[in-house]
Amino acid sequence: MSKLTCFVLGLLLLFGCTLFSPVGLTETKTTVAVVDFTNLSGKDLDQIGEVANEVLSTLLHQNGNFTVIERAKLQSVLKEQGFTQSGLVDSTASALQVGRLLGAEFLVTGSILFYETKVNRFEGYGVVTEKTLYEMKVNVKILNVTTGQVEFASIIPVREEVVETGYANDITAGQPRSLLTKALTKTVNKLAKSITEKEQPQAEKVMVSFNSTPPGADVEIDQIYYGNTPCTILLNPGVHNVKISLADYEPWLKRINAYEGLVVNATLEKKGEKEHKIITIEHDTN
Repeated sequence: MSKLTCFVLGLLLLFGCTLFSPVGLTETKTTVAVVDFTNLSGKDLDQIGEVANEVLSTLLHQNGNFTVIERAKLQSVLKEQGFTQSGLVDSTASALQVGRLLGAEFLVTGSILFYETKVNRFEGYGVVTEKTLYEMKVNVKILNVTTGQVEFASIIPVREEVVETGYANDITAGQPRSLLTKALTKTVNKLAKSITEKEQPQAEKVMVSFNSTPPGADVEIDQIYYGNTPCTILLNPGVHNVKISLADYEPWLKRINAYEGLVVNATLEKKGEKEHKIITIEHDTN
């Protein structure tokens, strides 16, 4: 099948699905990937970046409007691409590339900007009382993987005051997590409101090219057959489930975030062979 035939078939299938698919019958959720936060407070906060990832991922899942990509899957893609979590925070281009490979719509990054404790100690009648003020500022930024724009950014200050009398147990170690949870809860509420209330314009379809080694593999997108590789297909921008399969080879299964000029190359492995799949994403330089 020629590339032109593959493209025309994909176009007809897309318009057919648009015309006859039911509207409003399926609930769609926003797919997000959360990157470990960076500790910029200058204080020794043990594993605070991983804690922030864990807390925010849980809160996003509980919100009900988000599908959160597992941290293990993020780590796997980072290893494949030779990136680090801190590198994603510093490099927007790298973050977007990883987000697209994960099939995420949004990538959440952030940092702990400030953490401080102030203790006032009182002693009288043989009783020692300590009043401790804990303060934290958390910076959260959400990147739109499709557009490359910062969709949401906020600095959230939180504080808690704890009074301890006598020989109360030391709760200082758990306080950073408590403050972090409070700040990120506020963030999730703001984020959900920002995304759900924002009017989403109808995006134009984008050209995505699919290649495979060996060529001639079937291309299925969202369980719809489009033709054989190599081919170029017109898709709605955003997240799609892709299956590239060929007889006697293991199927290539990935979620992609489609954008104009995306080129997907899949190297298929023979059934029974333990070889790593090679995945590359190329950008249109025009």
